[in-house]
Amino acid sequence: MFSQITLENLAVFRKLEWQPHKFLNLIIGENDTGKTHLLKTLYVIARSIEEYQKRQIHSETWGERIANKLLWTFQPAHWELNSLIRQGESKLKVEINFYHENLYFTLGENNTTTISEFSELNCQFPKFNTLFIPAKEVLTSYEAIAATREQLEIAGFDDTYYDLIKALRLPMTKGQIQPDLQALTLELDQMIEGEIVLDKQSFIFKRAAEQYSMSQTAEGIKKIGILSTLIRNRLLKKNTILFIDEPETNLHPKLIIALVDTLFLMASMGISIYLATHSYFVLRRLEWLARKHNESIGLCSLYRNGITPKFYNLQDGMPSNPIIDVSLELYEQNVLLDFK
Repeated sequence: MFSQITLENLAVFRKLEWQPHKFLNLIIGENDTGKTHLLKTLYVIARSIEEYQKRQIHSETWGERIANKLLWTFQPAHWELNSLIRQGESKLKVEINFYHENLYFTLGENNTTTISEFSELNCQFPKFNTLFIPAKEVLTSYEAIAATREQLEIAGFDDTYYDLIKALRLPMTKGQIQPDLQALTLELDQMIEGEIVLDKQSFIFKRAAEQYSMSQTAEGIKKIGILSTLIRNRLLKKNTILFIDEPETNLHPKLIIALVDTLFLMASMGISIYLATHSYFVLRRLEWLARKHNESIGLCSLYRNGITPKFYNLQDGMPSNPIIDVSLELYEQNVLLDFK
């Protein structure tokens, strides 16, 4: 899948060069350091390739597909792509290595709705699919997202939300699921003591003989239920590239640990995962899993100084970073109180 990406003058990034990539990759940093921008950029690239390959007759170029995907995913100011270029710069450039193919696209200051230069996709990539789970849950707003995009065609909910509800619409099946993932759905259901199901046009949460609308269901339950639903409708599987923004949102620490363990298992089953987080629990649990199982987990840590990235492997232990530093500071403050 991804093995290298270089971003130049994209939003807050002057230059970011990331290689190699692992099956499980973690992105951390303070607010406004570009974590979600980085997730969305990777998603736009992979998703545009996926959508382009699915078209039997190519009535558009990859450049046209990626331009459309950039617009509807980032929804830039005035609906102009050149708003994505770093302030003070005149050109944005992205280079990637995807399934061993070198690809690129560039965007100039005069490009409002088109890409100026881009690679021709002449090769056939192995079969893969992409999923993005945003920080805000989508099940409660499911019908509003669909109406906004399909009937009104107006901005508001970006493509990460719209693509996800289209994925969740697909019918679920009890068979033809990767066996190890089938077992995971049972574990996910046990976490929330029930399951999310699509009833006609709306989702409901079923727990034994009881059922609840999404407005009556806790957000943490809905987040876990989305993963189970995506496995059951056969979209979350081997060779999926899964992007998750702040999976810890609205989850109790106990569920956070269980979810992180599940994501680690998914990565071992051939699912490529990119995860942005602010959570000490997520970070520490992934370090523990990497060291216990002697598995590589990539860590991209973003810093404010020109948005400088640093890259680590959690298999080698936990590097100094803002999440750990703040946690230690709070611990030391409590210790000092105890000695007063």
